[in-house]
Amino acid sequence: MRWIIRFILTLIVLVALLVGVLFIVPGERIAAIAAREFGTATGRAMKIEGEVRASIYPKLGVRTGPIEIANADWSDAGPMLKAEGMRVGVDLMSLLSGNIKIDQVEAIAPDILLEVAKDGRANWEFELASETPAATDQAVPESAGGIPAFTLDHGLATGGSLRFLDHSGGTDIVLTEMDLDLRVPDFNGTSQIELSARMNGQVNQVSAEVSNFSTLLAGDIVGFEVTAKSGGSNIGLSGRGGYEPLTFDGQLDADLKDMAALFTTIGQTVPDVSEGLGQQASLSGKVTYTAEGTAHLRDGIIQLDQNTLNGEADLDLSGDRPKLNAQFTAEALDFSSLAASADGNSGSGSAGSGTGWSKDMIDASGFGLLDAQIAFRAASIDLGTLKLGTSRVLATLDRSRLVFEMREINAYRGLVTGSFVMNNRNGLSVGGDLSARGMAMQPMLIDLADYERLIGLADVDLQFLGVGNTVDAIMHSLSGQGAFSIGSGELLGLDLVGMLRNFDASYQGEGSKTIFDSINATFQIANGVLTNDDLVFLGPLVRATGAGQVGIGEQTLNYRVTPVALSNEDGTGGITVPVLITGTWADPKFRPDLQALIDQNLAEERAAIEARIEAERDEAEERLRQQAEERLGVTREEGESAEDALKRRLQEEATQGLRNLLGGN
Repeated sequence: MRWIIRFILTLIVLVALLVGVLFIVPGERIAAIAAREFGTATGRAMKIEGEVRASIYPKLGVRTGPIEIANADWSDAGPMLKAEGMRVGVDLMSLLSGNIKIDQVEAIAPDILLEVAKDGRANWEFELASETPAATDQAVPESAGGIPAFTLDHGLATGGSLRFLDHSGGTDIVLTEMDLDLRVPDFNGTSQIELSARMNGQVNQVSAEVSNFSTLLAGDIVGFEVTAKSGGSNIGLSGRGGYEPLTFDGQLDADLKDMAALFTTIGQTVPDVSEGLGQQASLSGKVTYTAEGTAHLRDGIIQLDQNTLNGEADLDLSGDRPKLNAQFTAEALDFSSLAASADGNSGSGSAGSGTGWSKDMIDASGFGLLDAQIAFRAASIDLGTLKLGTSRVLATLDRSRLVFEMREINAYRGLVTGSFVMNNRNGLSVGGDLSARGMAMQPMLIDLADYERLIGLADVDLQFLGVGNTVDAIMHSLSGQGAFSIGSGELLGLDLVGMLRNFDASYQGEGSKTIFDSINATFQIANGVLTNDDLVFLGPLVRATGAGQVGIGEQTLNYRVTPVALSNEDGTGGITVPVLITGTWADPKFRPDLQALIDQNLAEERAAIEARIEAERDEAEERLRQQAEERLGVTREEGESAEDALKRRLQEEATQGLRNLLGGN
């Protein structure tokens, strides 16, 4: 910045030279002298075209023709400065007294090019001569920095443009319709500057006041006050600072209620954010920037619409990558508009919309801009569909990997802990390891789905990983596992036992509820498909099992639930009606599994028939034995079976027959 100021001062000194010799030297000679002195002072060629002539109206002074100042020899982007001309006004009374006081210098329609080469060289860095040309032969007081003292009522640039071209960083910024007014009424006193320019079609205004101009030029610390305006947004910074090196310490107050103007200025589309995330914002606090390249915020207050955050932050810009460390706290945060926004976009690829997941590319390149660690605590958070109590989260961003560590999230009488990760080091992936304990299902489901029938406390564990640069790709690639369990509770307005016994889905019955002892299940996720085969629902009068698949990627259902209404107090017997749940999330289908019911009934009838046949066979065999015994005169001894009695009788008969054959008794 010091080089730019010296460049301007060199022009002012040359203007003084022009005025000093105006009435005794021809205009062409004045232009040649000015160009030569400028080239000697800066090492750059200066060309003044046309005649240099005196003017009386509207102000006594000098007007030149077109002016051009050459760029650095390494640039091929054209002149550093071009202007249609320059006007110089002098104070008449000082001129009559023999002293020349310049009260106005105006550059007419200047086109200014500030350029940085790939190797970091800047075109405003000059090889300045050790001696600065003097306007007169009289001794001129100097500032502490060796720069001649001067005063200037108005230093004007009207109808100009400025381009900042940085080949090393790829930055190209253009200001048009630029008007500038610099006032230095006292070289050792307060000075002001007013700037108005259009950037990307948006008019912006900046005004600044410096407590001591000569001290600023010397590179020392001065008091300052700067305000900037873009549309309806205003930014103010006041305190003390210097530019060589750049340092400041002061109070920042920014009212960013016109986001459209701000984003237009930087050439970006206004992000579509929900209320509560910063449709309008403000920031205030004590800010410091040190010579070591670190920035600090203390006593910070950030207002995002109706939400207020308090905290402090430290940003280190001295290394290869910026590093941010911050801590913020809040009382009640209201993000309820997120739910309304999600409902409003439900037809464009949101969960359950029936149109599938969004295939828009996710731009996670911002993860690589810096490393950060941000601690956050809020007394409560209203997400519209979810209400959270005291929440403590630590967000860590390290080389494009963002980790949310949920140290404590109180919700619905329960506690959620775990981590959520977004990694963009080698393509985008998302994953998590979450645990919820003692979650009250009824109030949570009322908020989530306006469903109030399930009463009970749930425990949930979930581990998952997805890869892809769209939500659709991530959901189709999901893998992981999990489990959930609910202790004793009730299903209100739903009499499962009555429904099963009456085979009527609309059956209500007395009490209209089902009491259960537990619900448990585990599941696996692979390629975006959740598989479960061990759902168990246990109750005093009903039990149920479930198995099937949930297509997370395709948003489909293929699940079978088999409830049983128990008929005996010991839990045996009962009526079974299997139910198939198929279709899509947006349009699920519920129907009895008739084939399974038929197979089940046939199996029962087959078992009964087989049992009856077995019983009849046993009866027939017993009758035949009895008939054989009677015909053979067999009398069974105590504990002897029919077969053994017959065998014994046959042996006796055979023995007697053999004896008769051999002539025995």
